[in-house]
Order: sequence, then structure tokens, then C-alpha cells
Amino acid sequence: MSYRLFYAYLVIISATAVLADQPLFLKITFPQPIDTIDADRIRVSGYTEPKAKLTINEKIVPLYPRGSFVARVNLTEGVNNFIIHAQRGNEIAREYLSIYRLPVYKSYSPEPTKIDKNWSEPQKDVWLSTGDFLYVQFKGSPGGKAIFHIDKFEKNIPMAEIDSSQTDGVRGIYRGAVRISETIPVNKLIPITCELQGVDKHKQTILLSGKLLRLNDRIPLVGKTMNLVILQGSASRYLPIARLPENVQVTIIGRENDRFKIKLAQHRIGYIDAQDVKLMPWGNVPIRAAIGAPAISQDREWIYLSFPIDSRVPFIIEKDLAEERWDLNVFDAQQSSFWITYPNVETDIMQLTLNQPEENLFRCSIQLKQEQSWGFRAEYVEKSLKFCIRRHPSINPQSPLQNIIIAIDAGHGGEEKGAISPLGVLEKDINLAWACSLQQLLQRGNAKVVMTRESDETVSLQERVRRAESENAHLFISLHNNGVTASGNAAIAEGTSTYFTMPHSKELAWSIFPHLTRLGLAPYGRIYNSYFVTNTSSFVSALVEGGFLTNPQEEVRLANPEFQNQMANAVYNGIVDFLLQQAY
Repeated sequence: MSYRLFYAYLVIISATAVLADQPLFLKITFPQPIDTIDADRIRVSGYTEPKAKLTINEKIVPLYPRGSFVARVNLTEGVNNFIIHAQRGNEIAREYLSIYRLPVYKSYSPEPTKIDKNWSEPQKDVWLSTGDFLYVQFKGSPGGKAIFHIDKFEKNIPMAEIDSSQTDGVRGIYRGAVRISETIPVNKLIPITCELQGVDKHKQTILLSGKLLRLNDRIPLVGKTMNLVILQGSASRYLPIARLPENVQVTIIGRENDRFKIKLAQHRIGYIDAQDVKLMPWGNVPIRAAIGAPAISQDREWIYLSFPIDSRVPFIIEKDLAEERWDLNVFDAQQSSFWITYPNVETDIMQLTLNQPEENLFRCSIQLKQEQSWGFRAEYVEKSLKFCIRRHPSINPQSPLQNIIIAIDAGHGGEEKGAISPLGVLEKDINLAWACSLQQLLQRGNAKVVMTRESDETVSLQERVRRAESENAHLFISLHNNGVTASGNAAIAEGTSTYFTMPHSKELAWSIFPHLTRLGLAPYGRIYNSYFVTNTSSFVSALVEGGFLTNPQEEVRLANPEFQNQMANAVYNGIVDFLLQQAY
């Protein structure tokens, strides 16, 4: 047993092994003594001597058998002070919390007429093209009549008050929109003003923080990616649809929330963080790449399709699950040749078609003989776009782990502590102990194991993926333990869960989950969500949340080395089940 693992378990054991003459202690593990939150309550957790009496602002808080406690306290706007008081006989221990709750947005009274200077949209400059809609909103006194103006060019644009059922009960939210026309000057930041006439007939105006810039539709604006970037499907939310390498040229048709709006095809757009794109000088024109038919090759691990192409343009790879088909969509590209070179040996490709569904959209569709996908990637290599598809590994039903490369990712580490239990156990330590136990099991089964970290070190998500890809991993298992939010109910949030993002990873997450619930962990669920590591396409991946470390009862099991070994066995059995399903 490692020193760190032993220490983590010792914290729990020592909480109950308090000697009679040991001074009374009190430790708060969440939140910090001074903290800020945007919620109406906050959870408080920590531990003390199990036989002590604990109160928070004179309200009794029950202790769990090992002396831990969790509670939620109500907050009012502004500063909230709390005294956590532990007493055992004549001994007293105290800790103090000062929690600032951010102001709550409330409805103004109808009179006098007011506008909230801190609540309006757009907050930042927005770039739009002719025909796009500009959306504007602000908060003010309810029951009034509102309009907005785009300087002197578009005036008296009506706004409507939104029903409070759509605004969390806040009245007086006004919204409006207008389609951008050619009356707006191009490439100039134009101020936006809102005006409200209240029920008292008084008027108030507000100059919005964000200004409007109409892009010149006749002169294109282009840029180049400066590093590996995420192409998003939303201007504000995390909704990744592809990863693009550096020096890919993109056509910019707008900007919202610090993301550039990118034109991909006639009816398809994407968004890239503006900080990741270098704008090219005016006069640069959008590229129309010439892309040829692929040369095809394969080795034991991968199928390679190498497309000659003269420029770097955006691409998206999509999997059609219904038809078991891969679609490589290359935007701003036109097919230049039809000559396909196949290798002199049989390949896993059942059918390959090339087509040009739009003038500037090239598509290669591939159907493989294998049903389960094992990953894919695409990259620019000199003057070619190389599309690589992972071949089905050879799986021996008698020894399914043999020759399988598995990356084990112990979540968090170093400066990233992860969740903290009421007894002060850190998630990063449990994750590493669990990962090391799983490593030993997999190695005994003849798998090759890649550890993304083997010590308490800070490792970026990008580096974790790089380490797995550099070893050609087939599977990527990210091990974590869950925690509730700052305002969540730690006493009732419990259970185990598995997560996937890429469609080809679903069965792995499904296979692991039932083995964890058989340990007596409550079923929190098998869940689709988008995380950086599970959104990586080059391997089959799953993220596992063993349980809720913030739950006082569940943390005792999670921090126990014997139970960590049981969780490792559960994940191991899930991996074996998945591999046996794919054996043929």
C-alpha cells in the first residue's frame, strides 16, 4: 500500500480512534472560511470527535459514526456569518465561516421607471452579416413599453416583455430582434440603445455595453487557426463537434460571445474561440482546396486513407450508426480526381464512395466489414489529409486482454484535488489508488497498460490524451469519484455512474456499469455527456465515477483500500465483458 493511500485511509480510521485525553478538534473541509456563492444555500461539511455535540449557529447538526457531518445552511443576500461549534463536556472547539451571497435578480416595482444597468444583452460586441438577426434584451420596470435603436440607422424597434414563467419569476425582462439590413454601415462598431416608458409615463434609456458590427458581405473575412482548436456547435455552450489542427483557414461570418462564427457549408456553421484564430488582412480570399481521391493502405492496427490536398481547410468526421458508415466531410473543398489506389491485399473496407453534395463540400463515405468501431483520427501531413480508422483488434476469447493496450487515467492530481470528502480525503488520491489496483489486474491478464499519471502530478487533459495516443491505446478508462455542487445535498447524493461521448464508446460504458452496482453502490446512471477525454475519437473511452465522495456514508467505502480493489475488479470485469462481446 502506498504512503498516500495509507494516509487517506488513516484519516478516516483516526477520526474514530480519538483517545480520551486528546483535545477536542473541529475541521471544516468545505467551504473555505471566506467564500462567495450565487445560490440560496451552501453545504457545510467537516469532522470532529464522534461523541461531541455539533451546532451551526446554535442549530444541532447530527454526526455520522466517524464524526463527519454535512449540512446545508440558508443564505441571504450579502455577507452571512456562521459559527460552527463543537462541544464535549467542558471542551469547546469553534470554526467561523463568512459566506457572501451574490445579489439576486428581482423584479423592480412598476414605479418609478428604472432600468438595470448591469443586466442587458449583448454585453460584448457582436459581428453579424446582412440577413442575420440581432437579439437585444434588458431588465427594467415591468408593465412598460420598450424599444431599441441601432444608433441613427435603425430606430424604434419594438421589444416585448417576456412572461415571468420563462424568466425564473422575474418580471420586466424585455426582448427584441431585428434582421440586419444594408442600411447599417459595414465594419464599424455601432452603439445600441434601449428605451423604456414605464407605467408612470417616465422614460429611461440604457446604452448597451456591446456594439454591433456589420461585416462587409462583398469582401470576405478569413482567418487561420493558431493551434489545435475545438470547433463548437454553439456560440456560448460547450458543444464540440470536431477538433481542427493549426493553420486551417476558415471563413468568418460573425462573432458572438468571444467566438467567431465559421461558415462550413451552405447550411452549416460552427464556432471557434476568437483567441485561437489569427485574422488575415483584408483582401485574402477563402480557399477552395483541390482534394483528390485517396490512396488506401493498412497495417495491423489502422486503415489509412491519404487524400492529396493543396490547402488546409476544415473537416468533420461523422459516424452513421444506422448504416455503419463513416463520412469524412471536407469543407471549402472540391474533388480534383477520381483515381483510387487500393493496396494489393484484402482490406477491411467494404464500400467507398466519393461525392460532392455541395459546390464546396467534399464527402468520402466508407463502410467497413467490422461492426464495432475502435476509433478514428484525421490530420494534415504535408500536402495530404490523412484519415485513419482503427481496425478491430484480434481478441482471443480465452485471453481477451492479450495484446490490448489500455490507458488508465487517474482523474485530477497535483494542483487539481477534485472532490473533498467530509473527513478531508481527496479525490485525486483515491483515483490514483484505484487506478494502480486496476493496472495490476489488467497486467496480470496480459494487457499492456498505459498510465496517464503514476504519482501526484498535475497533468493537463491534452497531455493525458497525448500519452494514450502515443502508445496507440485501444481503450481509455478515466477513473473519478463524484461530488455535489456547493449548494447540493451531500447527504442524499450517492451512487455510481459511467459516461461516454463518442457513439463507438457506448458499449464499453454499458459493460462496466452493472459490475459497479453489484458492489452495493446505488445506480446513479449510464450517461451521455461531453468531456474532453471522452470526446477524443482515436480510442474507445469511458469515464467512471465510482461514487460520491461528498456523501458521508459513501466516502467511508470509497477511501477503504479493500473497496478500491473491489471497484478495480468491477471495472476490470466490465472491460473483459466488452472485449468478449467483440471477440470473433
